[in-house]
Amino acid sequence: AAPDLLDPKSAAHNSKPRLSFSVNPVVLTTPEDECDTRTIVMRWKTVSAIFFLVVVYLIIGATVFRALEQPHESSQKLAILAQKLEFLARHACVNSSELEDLVKQVFSAVRAGVNPSENASNQTSLWDISSSFFFAGTVITTIGFGNISPHTEGGRIFCIIYAVLGIPLFGFLLAGVGDQLGTIFGKGIAKKWKVSQTKIRVISTLIFILFGCLIFVALPVVIFKHIEGWSTLESIYFVVITLTTIGFGDFVAGEKEEKTHINSSGGAENPEFLNYYKPVVLFWILVGLAYFAAVLSMIGDWFRVISKKTKEEVGEFRAHAAEWTANVSPEFKETRRRLSVDIYDKFQRAASLRRERSSELGMNP
Repeated sequence: AAPDLLDPKSAAHNSKPRLSFSVNPVVLTTPEDECDTRTIVMRWKTVSAIFFLVVVYLIIGATVFRALEQPHESSQKLAILAQKLEFLARHACVNSSELEDLVKQVFSAVRAGVNPSENASNQTSLWDISSSFFFAGTVITTIGFGNISPHTEGGRIFCIIYAVLGIPLFGFLLAGVGDQLGTIFGKGIAKKWKVSQTKIRVISTLIFILFGCLIFVALPVVIFKHIEGWSTLESIYFVVITLTTIGFGDFVAGEKEEKTHINSSGGAENPEFLNYYKPVVLFWILVGLAYFAAVLSMIGDWFRVISKKTKEEVGEFRAHAAEWTANVSPEFKETRRRLSVDIYDKFQRAASLRRERSSELGMNP
């Protein structure tokens, strides 16, 4: 008979046992069990179900975005067409091809990050030190607003190398800062309130989320609304899109043309704080991403604790099952043997009685 693999006594004689993931109690399994990875990786049925859910979610999103945005796009197309026709009607000296060439040049300038509505002599460079520093930050944080991008071969080659090296470096920094923030916050709560570790995790996570939402979401919304002139919805939109590293680029801090003021002589001037505005915004992005990393780390700790407890409970259940099997199996075998003997004896006695009655009646058995 095959040895009972759940029985520690029989498992001890197995030639190649290995330890399971459960720490207490220790349960031994055979190499054949390694083929069953249902407890280690996600099952294909689960993966397929999640994939189907994601596809459905994408279809729903596409349908909603199309219903909301396509009418606005159509109205903008009609508006620009009407403006072109009106311009050509007012300026007979300009033909349609010349107007299209001008529009293409303006579009190329906008893609290059130049604002065609300003006087070229009064424009500030998109690649000054603060803007370049901000761009470098959007590269390593993978936000990539898209408002400015390198257009030279050298710039693109350097951007590739810079991103390949900088993104992992920032990832390590993000993980380290996130862990430290979560640990410091948890230790502070543990010193202030003498409660269990589970309550510390719950309290620290709730307070940390509330504190972070005020500092990294609510306060920046108010600041951007005041400095950028955005609405409340636009400010919230920018904060969420930025801190989730989506970065569409339709709203970028420090890019609004109204921040370039005109002095009394007609020249452009930038307030002094604008030289430090983009670096401060980048610092907010870095710390905000670290904050969200800390929140994710706390949630991950929760899942690890729950997973550890579940594995321990499963290990204990398997150990009890092995002990029960080890105790019950011999008793069951003994009971079966006794029943077999009793049944055999009863058949023997019945056969003997039949033979005796047959002999008494003078009949052959």
